[in-house]
Amino acid sequence: MSEATNIDAFYDRADEYASEGRYEEAIALYLKLAEMHPEDESIIMSLAWAYRDSGRVPDAIRCLEGLLEKELGRVTFTGFAFDELVRIYREEGNYSRMVAICERAAAVQPDDTAVITTLGDAYMGAGRPERAAEVFSALTEMEPDAPALFCRLGDARAVAGDYDGAEDAYDGAIAIEPSDAHRFYCALGATFSREEEYERAEAALKRSLKSRPDQPLVRCTLGDVLIRQGKPDEGMTAYEEAARLDAASAGGYYNRLGNSLAGEGRHDLAVGAFEKAVAADPCNPFYCLSLVKSCEVEGLHDKARLAYEKAQSLGVFS
Repeated sequence: MSEATNIDAFYDRADEYASEGRYEEAIALYLKLAEMHPEDESIIMSLAWAYRDSGRVPDAIRCLEGLLEKELGRVTFTGFAFDELVRIYREEGNYSRMVAICERAAAVQPDDTAVITTLGDAYMGAGRPERAAEVFSALTEMEPDAPALFCRLGDARAVAGDYDGAEDAYDGAIAIEPSDAHRFYCALGATFSREEEYERAEAALKRSLKSRPDQPLVRCTLGDVLIRQGKPDEGMTAYEEAARLDAASAGGYYNRLGNSLAGEGRHDLAVGAFEKAVAADPCNPFYCLSLVKSCEVEGLHDKARLAYEKAQSLGVFS
């Protein structure tokens, strides 16, 4: 058997072991192949995947960082190792390390919008929204017709506390794709809600509904925002509209309403919402259990017992 044939046989067997979950055997063969052909980067990449899939993530990172050094030194940036490292660091929540490799990649590939976008995301994950906003602002100049980048800029500015700047950025997205204005206003409303800027969130969500009224989920989100502002009646009205627009999902909407009210301590109102959820979908035992909790808080023990018995009859504990 020739050396090339022997190598192919090793490689095929190693791949087979990896696909079968026999990672240590696969790793042993990949290491042998790497010794035989240290210049073959595909072998190191396969080794890294085997390490990763077997749970030996530090070993995978070591392989990938070695490959990244080579990628960064080339005129053409392939980014295979970079992408894998980004994925691992993101999964681990290791955004400081993700920032470090993204900064290096961006330094050698300053015109690669995908790399620069990943750098902005890394800054956001690392809790550095001001730097993320700088990156996304530069990207909107590089790609002035990309509404998604304006949205990312808006989100970064909102997290950084620049709420007017966030609205300006989203207005930029809307100017590019006015037909999607409802979607952008909804996203802005969700961003403001996460930042507990509920008045701004309310305004954005209402603009979304003005642009396109037939959005039940936006009405639910608006309802949550209103409830958090101490406007439960208005919030419940928003949910009623959502249930009217999408009767098939009414049970889920009323259950969400009940949870939103309960989260604000309004179990007195949550009881009614959960009762509507049960009425809309009487075969869902989890709505019954939600009703039980709020009834117990309100001292409605008989009603809680009946709801619990109904949940049992529906097999929730089987």
